[in-house]
Amino acid sequence: MKIKFLGTAAAEGLPAVFCNCSVCTRAKAAGGKDLRTRSQILIDDSMLIDFPMDTYMHTVANKLDLSRIENVFITHAHMDHCYPMELVLRGAPYAHYMTVPILNVYGNATVIKRIKRQTADELEPAAKKSLALKILKPYDSVRAGRYAVTALPAVHTKGENCFIYLVEKPGTAFMQFNDSGILPDSVYEFLAGRSVKLDAVSFDCTYGYLKKGPGRHMGMLDNAGERERMKKFGIVKDSAKYILTHFSHNGGLLHGELEEKCKESGFIAAYDNFSITI
Repeated sequence: MKIKFLGTAAAEGLPAVFCNCSVCTRAKAAGGKDLRTRSQILIDDSMLIDFPMDTYMHTVANKLDLSRIENVFITHAHMDHCYPMELVLRGAPYAHYMTVPILNVYGNATVIKRIKRQTADELEPAAKKSLALKILKPYDSVRAGRYAVTALPAVHTKGENCFIYLVEKPGTAFMQFNDSGILPDSVYEFLAGRSVKLDAVSFDCTYGYLKKGPGRHMGMLDNAGERERMKKFGIVKDSAKYILTHFSHNGGLLHGELEEKCKESGFIAAYDNFSITI
């Protein structure tokens, strides 16, 4: 399974869109890995996790055929993870000769309601026919081509069934773990009950090298605690990779500084267009 991190920033981007703090100012000057677009993950060039407003930029930067994507799994309804208006453009007169005729879009009831509401005024019949909107509930598991994808409950927005996703194909398992705070034991118990053995986990690291504690995001010290809990529950392989993403300027660190902290802590700091094969 090839996992590519198309974007690795929190909602405001990095540098943040209106910000002049020292992190944003230094990131603008440095460029390169310090420039981060909103979070999105591409799996094997056929599946996306999340659909932010930077999706178009991701297709251009990576020379992607977006019409080749068969399945999109959206974690929750915040705009940096669910930007419905681009879906209006999936069909004539805006798009021709698409590789895959139908795009399956999965998400919770809030996500699907938002997509329908925000696209209602501009969705042409051709685009509407090319979209299959599918509601997921916590612990639902679906077949998506070669993959089994399970929606696990995240700790994020009150009143919404926010998800993280377990993505499995024969012999390989990856868990995408943002946006979320610290998980309840019940999630790990579920994975242990299914004898899941993860090859890689991507963590929410919104707060950089900090310990946020209970809340809707995490920092690297929280990530370390979750990694130990995963080991305790026996759901990760000894060779598992632990990747950090979803960085905010409020974490206070540029990429090189994050990498130094990761060397001490046994994590990998993702950056835009970083990829790993498991």
